[in-house]
Parts: sequence; C-alpha cells; structure tokens
Amino acid sequence: MNVTVPDTGKSYIVELLNDTRNVLRSDVIHKNTAVVYRNYLTGKYHVRVIYDDNNNGKWDSGNVKQKLQPENIWVDEVPITLRPNWEQVTPVAVPKEPSTP
Repeated sequence: MNVTVPDTGKSYIVELLNDTRNVLRSDVIHKNTAVVYRNYLTGKYHVRVIYDDNNNGKWDSGNVKQKLQPENIWVDEVPITLRPNWEQVTPVAVPKEPSTP
C-alpha cells in the first residue's frame, strides 16, 4: 500500500483493520511511504489513520482539565479486497487534518 500524507512534520499511525474493524497491524510513519502487508487471508480490509499530534505513537483521547482535544482519526471508506495468489498496490491518500474549533 502506498500511503501519501500531508507534509506537516507530524507522524501518522496507519492501522490495518479487518472486516469487523479490529486492528490487525499498526505502523507509525512520518512521510510518504510504502507499507507492505504479507501473509494475510483473503477478504476485505480497511485503513484507519490517526493524526499523531504529539508524535508519541498512540492515539490520545484528550483531557478536559488541560483543554486538549482528542487526536483526529480518518477512516478510508473504500475497502481493500485481497484475493488469493494476487499481489496488489493500493494507493491511500490521507487528507489534511480537519481543523477543530
């Protein structure tokens, strides 16, 4: 999968989800890169990206006392379908982070 991210200097957490939306693998990236997934069963998979604002490699839920918002999440609604004995390259373009009020 070729992942294209906005050039913001922050890191992103790319997660591969199965059809029931359980996380199978998580990768931290800092720039446009190729993420290779091997030896997964045939089926439908989804991609979720966390905008890691503080570069700690995990999703932070925010804090009311410190007036911190939770880190934004983007889910690609187009599923990735894996077929037996096929190789495929799926481009994923992560949009700019939505601004929080």
